[in-house]
Amino acid sequence: MKKIIVLAVLLFTAQLFGCAGQTEEADEPAAGKFQNNAPAISSETDDSQHSMPETEVLPQPAPETELSDAVTADGYYSAATGISSADVENYAVKIRQQFLDHDWLALSSEISYPITLSEVTYNNSEDFLDASESFADNLDETFFSSLEAENCREMFCSWEGIMLGEAGQVWIAEVSQDLKITGINGMLIN
Repeated sequence: MKKIIVLAVLLFTAQLFGCAGQTEEADEPAAGKFQNNAPAISSETDDSQHSMPETEVLPQPAPETELSDAVTADGYYSAATGISSADVENYAVKIRQQFLDHDWLALSSEISYPITLSEVTYNNSEDFLDASESFADNLDETFFSSLEAENCREMFCSWEGIMLGEAGQVWIAEVSQDLKITGINGMLIN
């Protein structure tokens, strides 16, 4: 009867700590099997003794190496894309610099069309490039200051995409398995 109770407690603990589905034929867990702070459960009790069973502290896993500031953990942007975090951040750095350099030619090939800027919709890169000739007189410095301050690490993301700039000045998302600019907000003064 006691072994059944101990086995039930072990199964409950395994499910509680995500170990369900892993089967062991032993009555007791192997040392280091569970990675929690819970004490080991002993099935060795004597009916004449009503004290608590002895406990043993299980060894803890080695702490994970902390990631450097230059690399975001892979999967960080998984709400928006299946593309690796390093590739997302490298792409963000590239387009951030293209905006800061006012490199409209390079940006025109990074945009997912159609795209709307200041209530004007551009259907292709040619339309965007034609309009870019008039951008110089209408650029909002707040837009560029925000992009300049963006470090392109651990950027906000959701199912809609990944945000550059403190107020979502630029949005990028996965389009046909590539990253593309899907939104540009506040770049032009209306």
